[in-house]
Amino acid sequence: MATEREARDLAVLLTPDGNLAPSWLKGKSVTPLHVGERLDATQAARLTAGARAIGATHLLYAPLGEEDPAVTTRETPADAATRPHTIIWTPDRQGAVLFPAPGYALLAGTEPFMATAVPEGTDEARARFTRYARKRAAIRPELLAVAGKYSPAHTAWSHPADVAPNTAAGHQLQLLRDFTNGAVPAPDFAHIWWQARRASRSNGERLRGPLAELFDRVFMLLEDYEVDPQLAEPTDLSATELHAAVTEAYRRIVPTARTI
Repeated sequence: MATEREARDLAVLLTPDGNLAPSWLKGKSVTPLHVGERLDATQAARLTAGARAIGATHLLYAPLGEEDPAVTTRETPADAATRPHTIIWTPDRQGAVLFPAPGYALLAGTEPFMATAVPEGTDEARARFTRYARKRAAIRPELLAVAGKYSPAHTAWSHPADVAPNTAAGHQLQLLRDFTNGAVPAPDFAHIWWQARRASRSNGERLRGPLAELFDRVFMLLEDYEVDPQLAEPTDLSATELHAAVTEAYRRIVPTARTI
């Protein structure tokens, strides 16, 4: 039987008809995930990773649709018995997965939770679900409605000209221009790039094609650069080497990439 606290959690997380409560979703993001008849290891791994990221040591589980649902705690979020209609959540209610019916589940949570549970970004996860829903439309037409409700907020940009300047990715592009032109020193470039990259992922911005290749290249170069010279290893890039490599990557992509 549900304890008073667990019953209170369910009242916060869900509406009376068993959907995720809009009041709980404020300040959180949500994405549908493709699921079969039961939650599998892939969804379990997502939920476990998100829980660990926020310091949760266990999860709460409740089968729904009963007048007084039983609630149990468990270290792993899914097993052969985890079938719809079910909800699993972290004790502090930062993250949850609602499994309302075969075919899909809804994963939702705060930014720290979702950043680890959905490392590809919410928009990319939504785009993947949309492709899945289209493939399964003949068998499960209801998935198209779910995909339509949770469509990506951003298109996937493939060329610098596609990116809106008021986005985090637009900030990264301006930073690249300033750095390659010598207007920003390497340490400042590194600090600001990582901040903008985190903001871009948090916003659900998606990249593909030449632009994704450019940003991936900059990411790898910055992994080999140490901002503090006293901590730099002999194999790390110097500020001059970083500037030369980033400039080469930038000049290679920008003049030749075409809008897709």
